Amino acid sequence: MAKILFTWELGQGTGHTTPYIELISQLEDQGHQVSFALRSLHKAHDQFGGFKTKWYQAPMVLPRHVNVIMPINTYAKILHNNGYDDAGRLASMIAAWKNLYALIDPDLLVFDYSPTAMLAARGSRARRIAIGTGFHLPPDVSPIPCLQSEEDPQQDESELLAFEDNVLRTINEALELNELRGLTRFGELLDADEKLLRTLPEMDHYPERPNAKYVGILKSPPGDEPKWPACPGPGVFAYLKPFSTLPMLLATLNRKRHPTLIFGDKIPPDIERQYASESLRFVQRPLDMDAVGRTADVAICNATHGATTQLLLSGIPLLLLPLHAEQSLVARNVERLGAGLSAPRRQPKSMELKLDMLCNMETYKASARKFAASYRGFRGETLTDSILETITSLLPSNDGTNST
Repeated sequence: MAKILFTWELGQGTGHTTPYIELISQLEDQGHQVSFALRSLHKAHDQFGGFKTKWYQAPMVLPRHVNVIMPINTYAKILHNNGYDDAGRLASMIAAWKNLYALIDPDLLVFDYSPTAMLAARGSRARRIAIGTGFHLPPDVSPIPCLQSEEDPQQDESELLAFEDNVLRTINEALELNELRGLTRFGELLDADEKLLRTLPEMDHYPERPNAKYVGILKSPPGDEPKWPACPGPGVFAYLKPFSTLPMLLATLNRKRHPTLIFGDKIPPDIERQYASESLRFVQRPLDMDAVGRTADVAICNATHGATTQLLLSGIPLLLLPLHAEQSLVARNVERLGAGLSAPRRQPKSMELKLDMLCNMETYKASARKFAASYRGFRGETLTDSILETITSLLPSNDGTNST
C-alpha cells in the first residue's frame, strides 16, 4: 500500500493534528504506512500512541534566530518571521525537509500550514494535498490581502507588493541553493494537486476566493455536561485565554450575576480563585460543546476559528475578543453575519456594552440561529470523509498508476 506523510510546520495548538486522528486511523486500517512530521511533539504520544504512525520533528527555525518584524499583518510577514528573512536560513530548512522526504520516500504528502515543506516538495515525486483554514491557505492573488482589523490604518498596496517581492527573492535564492526550480510569483508557494479548506465559506479568512473547496470543521470530542450555576438570567459560556483586562470582564460578569461557565486556557489559578462565585464557575475539563450549544444563551471567546465556528453552528450569538490578526478576521466574519459583536481592544466598557446588547437584542440571536439553520444536519465526520476521498483519488492504484 501507499506511504503517506502528514506535515505540520507553523502555528500552535492541537488544531493542526486533531483533525487527522480519525483519518489516520482509517488509513492505517486500509494498510497504508503513515508518518507525521510535527512542529510540536509534546502530545504526539497522547494522540497517536495507539497507532503505527511514525512521527518526526518538523524542521523549523527558533524565533530568537530570526529578525522578527512587527506588526505581523501579512502572510509574507508571517513567513519572514519564521526563517524567510535570510536565504541561507531558509535553504537549511528546505534541505532538512528534502532529507526527510528522502528518508520516508512518500507517495503522498498532506500539508497542514507547512509552506517550507511545500517548497521542498518541488523536487519530490509525491502527490500533494494542502489542508488548512482559510488563514493557512491564502488565495493566489497579488498582493495577498492584509491581515488587519477594520480599525487599523489601511496599508498601501505598493508596500504589500514590495514586501512580498522581497520575500519571493529570498525564497528563490533558497530554492536555487537546493537546486530546485524557482517560483514565478509569490502565490505559487502554496501550489498543490488539491487544496482543501477546513472551514465554512462564511468563516473563510479570505472571503470570496474563487474555486475554493470547503470541507467543514471537525467538532470537538464529547466532554463534560455543563452544570450551570443556579441563578436567573441568560446563561453565558466563555472560552478564554488570559489578557490584561480579563479581571475586569470577570468582575463585570460577577456584578451582573448571569449564570456563567468559563473554561480557561492557561488562566492563572489566583485569578480563578479571586473571581469564582455563586454565579460564575470555572470548569477544569472541556465541556460537551453540543450540550453547551443547547443550553447557553451567549458565548464569549477570543475568536479562535474552531471554537467560534462550532458555537455558531449551535446558533449562539458571540462576544469576540480577538488577541491577534487571525482572530480579528474570524471576528469580522461573525459581525458580517450579524451573529455577534467584536471588542478587539478589550476595553471594559466596550465589552460590557456589547455583552448587554447580545443578551438583550433579538437580532443577534436571530442571525445566529439563521446561520445554524443553514447548516442543519452538519456532521463533523464530513471533514474526515472529504479528506479521505481526496487522498484516495491521488494514491497510486494497485497496478502502479494513480487512481486519477
